[in-house]
Amino acid sequence: MILTKLKLNNFRNYQNLEINFTNGVNYILGENASGKTNLVEAIYFLSITRSFKTSNPTDLIKNNENYFYINGELLNNNYQNNLEIYFDKLGKKIKINKTKIDKISELSKYVNVLVFTPKDTFLLKEPPKTRRFFLNLNISKTYKEYTSCLINYEKILKERNLILKNKDVNKIYLNTLTKQLIKYSKEIYLYRKKYIDELNKHIDYVYKNLDKKNNYINIKYLSFINDFENYENIAIKKYQESLTNDINKQVTNIGIHKEDFLIELQNKDVGKYGSQGENRLVTLSLILSNYFINSEFNIKPIVILDDVLSELDNYHEELLIKFLKEFEQVFITGTKENTLLKNNCYQISNNLIERRY
Repeated sequence: MILTKLKLNNFRNYQNLEINFTNGVNYILGENASGKTNLVEAIYFLSITRSFKTSNPTDLIKNNENYFYINGELLNNNYQNNLEIYFDKLGKKIKINKTKIDKISELSKYVNVLVFTPKDTFLLKEPPKTRRFFLNLNISKTYKEYTSCLINYEKILKERNLILKNKDVNKIYLNTLTKQLIKYSKEIYLYRKKYIDELNKHIDYVYKNLDKKNNYINIKYLSFINDFENYENIAIKKYQESLTNDINKQVTNIGIHKEDFLIELQNKDVGKYGSQGENRLVTLSLILSNYFINSEFNIKPIVILDDVLSELDNYHEELLIKFLKEFEQVFITGTKENTLLKNNCYQISNNLIERRY
């Protein structure tokens, strides 16, 4: 997939911007606070209508304006799609080829964007909910039915938690909800296991391109239950054992919504024992491994690497840039001239962007 053209109105520091991009590596060069990250933030917003910097889309509106507009021309398998996103105080409006889209999940048919930012270095050190978000986001962009399974699970989980908050818990209804929860848990488990297995097929290849040391790397899925054939029976037993605790705490204490994963490098948990440099390269490898997974949507992701070069030494920088030539389209932001990125370089200055060479 390639983003061939981007238009912005009132997005962050850009009042009106129209820029064409090419395949391969696009280097966005500029001083700090010049708008480099804002530009790639807009590209990422096209994929899931949310920012990787803020949860409040109002923050994305240019000062003293009351809306923003993003338009992207996307080329996939020789077919061009036009994606428009408009946001104001009334909410978001999304159109593909002038046709309104009601569900954000439908965007997965048209666009997928992977992003690595400096804060992602600490993904493996963050609380489990951060990694669950990573799982859910990327699996939903890989398998078509995952989002609906997750929505159904969360709806039932919410209802189960409400029942647990009652003074007199209706155990018959609670049992019914628990069985429904287990049904969707099993489906989610299958998707997550399949996804982790797919990542493990590629992460070693990716990591060895970013760091030539012959280190063993492996992702471990810390699942609620790790037995698909006997999933229902084991789950029922676990929920029965947790019932008293659930009633006392008035919340569902076990399940898919508590799961996690870790990554081992040379049989060492990187999140706990790895250096900052190891965490950076391992997490970058994890994110880039998604590019090589065969998505049911038949889309190769656009890759965004925001300020990734500033924390890499010359050796690892050269390895990364060389490896990125395998990708259809990549956007890298940086503050310094780079002889390895002399093609497709765009200079940002005074809220303007122009292609230098």
